[in-house]
Amino acid sequence: MVTLTGVILAVGMLLDDAIVVIENIERHYHESNRDLTEIVAGGVEEVMLAIFSGTYATIVVIIPIVFIGGYVQTVLRPMALSLTIALVASYIVSVTIIPILAPYILKKNATGNRFERFIKKGSDRFVNSIRDLFGGMLGTALTHRFWFVAVAFVVLVLTMKFAKPLVGQSVQPPMDTGIIKINFEADANSSLIQTDAILSRMEAAIKKQEGLVSVSSVIGSEPAVVSFGSGKNPQVGNITVNLLDRFHRKQSIWQIEDNLRKEFSAIAGLKSVDIFEFGATAMSSIKAPVDVMVTGPDPKVLAQIGHEVQGRLEKAGGLQSVSMTWDLDKKEVIFKADKERCAAFGISPRDVAAQAQAALSGGIAPVFRVANEDGFPIRIRLAEQYRDRPDKLAAIKVNTPLGPIPLASLGVMSQGYVPAFLTRQDLQSSIDIYGYKGSAALSHVMDNVVKELKGIKLPPGYKLTQEGDAKQGKTNFAQLTMALGIGMVLLYFSLIPAFKSFIHPLTIMSAIPLALIGAVWSLLLSGRQQSTAAFMGIILLAGIVVKNSILLIDFIEVAKEKGASTLEALQDSVRVRTRPIIMTAFGTSVGMLPIALERAIGLERLSPLAVVAIGGLMLSTFLTLLYVPIFYTIFEDLTQGLQRQWYRLKKQPNAKSATVDPANVQTEIQPEGGNNR
Repeated sequence: MVTLTGVILAVGMLLDDAIVVIENIERHYHESNRDLTEIVAGGVEEVMLAIFSGTYATIVVIIPIVFIGGYVQTVLRPMALSLTIALVASYIVSVTIIPILAPYILKKNATGNRFERFIKKGSDRFVNSIRDLFGGMLGTALTHRFWFVAVAFVVLVLTMKFAKPLVGQSVQPPMDTGIIKINFEADANSSLIQTDAILSRMEAAIKKQEGLVSVSSVIGSEPAVVSFGSGKNPQVGNITVNLLDRFHRKQSIWQIEDNLRKEFSAIAGLKSVDIFEFGATAMSSIKAPVDVMVTGPDPKVLAQIGHEVQGRLEKAGGLQSVSMTWDLDKKEVIFKADKERCAAFGISPRDVAAQAQAALSGGIAPVFRVANEDGFPIRIRLAEQYRDRPDKLAAIKVNTPLGPIPLASLGVMSQGYVPAFLTRQDLQSSIDIYGYKGSAALSHVMDNVVKELKGIKLPPGYKLTQEGDAKQGKTNFAQLTMALGIGMVLLYFSLIPAFKSFIHPLTIMSAIPLALIGAVWSLLLSGRQQSTAAFMGIILLAGIVVKNSILLIDFIEVAKEKGASTLEALQDSVRVRTRPIIMTAFGTSVGMLPIALERAIGLERLSPLAVVAIGGLMLSTFLTLLYVPIFYTIFEDLTQGLQRQWYRLKKQPNAKSATVDPANVQTEIQPEGGNNR
């Protein structure tokens, strides 16, 4: 899915280089009377540096994803590689195949059919209006550039401070997979028959839901098998519910989950139930979106802390259910053998325990033999009516050399409560408190969780950590931030030799902050969340938006080399480059629309990428036409000021040496001929 999404993204991006080449050829062809074959070479050569710089600018920004490591590399590497290969192929085609085909496609006097004339008239009106608008604003913007920059800076700060927190952040955005997972636990002292009855009522409620395809249920786990992490008691079970896909049912998966919670709340004996959509976590090893783990030496203290944490999480907003991995609620009958009494009857405590276990759990008697097969061991134990209450256990007969003796006569019996099962982390006892959310952003939920857990007091030797999606998200976004930083450094240093300047790459990259404004607001207005895919969209956006800046800066530099003033070069760049910039921006955005509209199962995971890219690209495209010329003049003035300062500093040491040297002073003051200077 990730690879194919990369191919879809590439569909729109592949047009960029070809659009710039053929638009430049066509413009020169219609503005001159020369033969088209003579114009093709010059038209391609004029923009070759610009499109090459734009292509490798996009590549160097996304290429760090390939080797950044961890979850980000594993998931997003296929997309980065497919995009990189496609962009390289696009550049090669645009400077080879497109110029060859241009003479067969372009016609100077072509009138076109009615539909073509209608489209051309509409597009020309749209492009020309934008060109005239920004061309007219350019003079005012350059005159009052401080205020324009200040407004953009304020909007960027307000967007990041107020709009971005409203968007929310999750490792993966919510996705309606059509698969619901239900983890439930009956009372710790329930029998297998009672748990099965609860399961039957739950299945009956599930069968009432819309779009049901199948239900798979499991209670407990396979007996006599040592399990690390997945073993369950007979009171614990899980259900997998398969639904029709979201295009063939009216209710969303979260509405169906709410329906099930209401139905299950009326089932007696159901201790806890967690309902969540399958694939809600970034990695299968993550048990829940919110997982608060407490570790320490004493299980009793852990249970107390776990209850306190559970109570606090239940008050936190955004969580649909909260549960603990275990509790001290399993009733246990404890028999402590009296060694002296056992010795008096000639039996060891070990033999007493073995006979009691055989009476309750069953002891292997004969083996039922079947030809050509392994034998089946037959277990014999007391009937249920002789072992269903603690007082009846005291009457169990234990065979001794002196005859049968009641179990109670050989020791002391008592009752207590113990954990249903034990969990350990890093060689210490642990307890996890799970929290399951709906479609709310994880960052909003975690803000509430952190607020509720603030001030909780832990005894010495006990530790509380976040082990859910929040931990994985922190790692993911750190890796993505590193990839973005590496991409920006590579982008800057790769543009220096292309434009033979240390300043112009900064002018080109000034479009990136402008794109962030559009990216954040597009997420907020579309109801999407900041996620791993959205961050990848920001990285991709950084590579795309610099293409527009490169087209403008390249034209400005060429025009100034031909003798144009800075103002004339800026105005001509906006007038000439508006059309290809808008064409490439809209072409790229249209290619991403299928992903943004989520028109396939699973695209919810990657739609934020397209939303970020489209929103940021649209806003930055228009702002680039205004702000890149502004930043160009700012950096040019800064460069000239630094050059003048450097020139003065370079001349100053020579002046000082002339003043200090006595010979020079004598020569300057009293030259031959007696005339003072």
